[in-house]
Amino acid sequence: MNTSETGIAGGFFAQLMPMLADRTVMMIVSRADEQHLTVSVIPKRMKDSENAALATPLCCTGTPEELDHELPKQVREFVAGHVALSANLAEIQREREEAEKAAREELKKKQKTVGNGGAKNKAAEPTPKQEDKPAPTPAPSPMLSLFDPPAQEEAAPRPAAREEEEEQQQQQQEEVSHAGQSDAP
Repeated sequence: MNTSETGIAGGFFAQLMPMLADRTVMMIVSRADEQHLTVSVIPKRMKDSENAALATPLCCTGTPEELDHELPKQVREFVAGHVALSANLAEIQREREEAEKAAREELKKKQKTVGNGGAKNKAAEPTPKQEDKPAPTPAPSPMLSLFDPPAQEEAAPRPAAREEEEEQQQQQQEEVSHAGQSDAP
């Protein structure tokens, strides 16, 4: 096949090369009707856990002449968008992994502090000045479901609170009995 005769045929596959570096691409060409063809460029998912957006196909329908002229441009834009999306997703994944690693390290530091009675290790870095310390981050509160049982503190009333409640009930009963006696002739 001579590229000078078709004009763009070699360019079409050259446009697919950046996408083919990372994944397999399937192409389906079918006849839509008497004058039109449909071309589908379908990137294959590399892993089941991969984002589904990376497997979104490009489908173009047109006359053979329209496809010869416009398809390479459409494929170039499709591949550029796909490569950018893939790079963005990889960057987000890397940042997420770094944040998880930092959170695990922070948790280990907190566990070491709690594990030795709250005293810091002697080998730890010297404490920075108050103005150099970053603001402490509040510990994340555990997420509770509507169906979680109430905390032990909330479930059982405190003994002092229970005694206060009993005293109030006795006072109310006495008031009711005194009120009943005063109404009697």
